[in-house]
Amino acid sequence: MTKYIVEPPQDLPLSPKVKALRKAYEDAEKAYNTYKQENAAYATRNVTREYEVTPRYEIPALVKAKQELQEQEVAAVAAGKSLPDRDAVLRPIQSKADEYKRMVPALNALVEKAHREYSDGLRDELLAMGLKEAQKAAKARQEWERLYKAAEDARRTLERHAGLFAWCATSGDYETTPLEGASAGNRVEHWELAEDGRLTTEAAIALGYEGVGVIGGLIVMPEPVIDEAAEAEAEFWRTYKPKMFIAKADGYGNSWEH
Repeated sequence: MTKYIVEPPQDLPLSPKVKALRKAYEDAEKAYNTYKQENAAYATRNVTREYEVTPRYEIPALVKAKQELQEQEVAAVAAGKSLPDRDAVLRPIQSKADEYKRMVPALNALVEKAHREYSDGLRDELLAMGLKEAQKAAKARQEWERLYKAAEDARRTLERHAGLFAWCATSGDYETTPLEGASAGNRVEHWELAEDGRLTTEAAIALGYEGVGVIGGLIVMPEPVIDEAAEAEAEFWRTYKPKMFIAKADGYGNSWEH
């Protein structure tokens, strides 16, 4: 089936008219696919073998019906009865096969027609929709500029107060955060306070305070890591007293020396 225009993005606001045309197209396509699936046994198939010169075609439902008819004929002959009516058995199947040959092109044509109408309707509204989206984009850009400026102003305020904190924390040795001017940036976005108001250990590390002398009470200093197993081993060896085993001469004769 020919596609006249690509499917629009899901968030593009379509008019009720175009939505109705799209639904008509989707319904037609669904009817087409459903009919083919439900009546696949009546479709003519090419069953030609590679070594065969003359093409052969079969209709699965008709092949099955002929097999069943043959079984009925054999049973009738064996029972001494008259043969079943061949036309009565095969005519309905052949009628369905003939209908299939006509229905599939007709349904396909309906899909083509519905898609063409949907495509044309969508194309007719591209200009109006594009102008609306242009206005929405312009409004969004203005909002982005406002928020971006606000974010930049907020960051400058953050950097200024972080620098004043650094001056207090280092008794005037630093006037900015330790990483100010470094290739890694000042990393003030990592600023985070503990519940008691001190700079958290993680934030201080990210900001570059490792190795910088600071006054107490402004940064949460991590507790020393204690290896309990190592401490226990050290205590063992600190208090260790080896046992002394003194040999006795009893039972070893007069020549025993110790």
